[in-house]
Amino acid sequence: MVAIKSFGEAVSFLISNPKVVMIPLIFLLILAPINAYVQKNNALRSLENLEKGDIIFEEHGTYEQLSPDQVRALLIIALLYALLLSAAQYSVTIYAHRKHLGEALSIGDALISGLENVISAFIVTLVSAVILGLVAIIVAIPFTLIIGVGIIGGSKTVTIIGMLALLTIEILALTFFGGAVSVIFPAYVVNGSIRKGVGEFLVPLRKPKSTFGFGLLLMLTVLTLYIVASILVFIPLMFSQSFLGLLIGAFLQAPVMALLHAFTSVASLSFYENLGEELLNQIPSTMTDVRTY
Repeated sequence: MVAIKSFGEAVSFLISNPKVVMIPLIFLLILAPINAYVQKNNALRSLENLEKGDIIFEEHGTYEQLSPDQVRALLIIALLYALLLSAAQYSVTIYAHRKHLGEALSIGDALISGLENVISAFIVTLVSAVILGLVAIIVAIPFTLIIGVGIIGGSKTVTIIGMLALLTIEILALTFFGGAVSVIFPAYVVNGSIRKGVGEFLVPLRKPKSTFGFGLLLMLTVLTLYIVASILVFIPLMFSQSFLGLLIGAFLQAPVMALLHAFTSVASLSFYENLGEELLNQIPSTMTDVRTY
């Protein structure tokens, strides 16, 4: 199966080329103190509230109000994250692609290439996110109507069924289309064109089982590594609920997140290449069948 083969190749590549993880790690280490500083007030206050338990709900309500300055700062850091990690993804992908071709490319050159193409890489990342967002919205419409009917009609059964159906279908749809969308970025890097990269989104739809399998493996990988990263963030905060604890947690989290970004980038490239190879191999057999008639 293409999905399992692609994941196996990604694991093998990272074992053979562990230094590729350094590319996203550099960006994440730069972002770590910035992120910790921006979130320090809200994160530390949330920890204090958690310790107080029910008291905080009576005193301040269930949610902390973010000031306009905090929202602005979070938006800026989110944009910075998206830009730098798009550059990192480009660097990892071009490095892996050149290695697959047997061409020499240093980590430094790959890093520079990512920075040079940061804007176009960010646009491709944004397009991929928009496609997934549209899928989520379109899939949700009929089930949202069912939930609305249940609420208006006062039927808890209909409402619950609608919510469970919505959750199930959203997970299945985002798993499948997540696998399909994953080829856009490597296709853009390989072809050197945003238009061609986005156009390749339709290719995985011709192999629905492989695409769903790859999307599922991708989702499980992301979920697992995010859980590990979250645990590493909170370990220092158990001993020191301060900015220092938050900063140490951010630095501890960085290698795990770097591994996640490097692995998913290489796996997506392998999936795109293997998918194209499999579809190409089907052409001769089709032509042979035509000749026999």
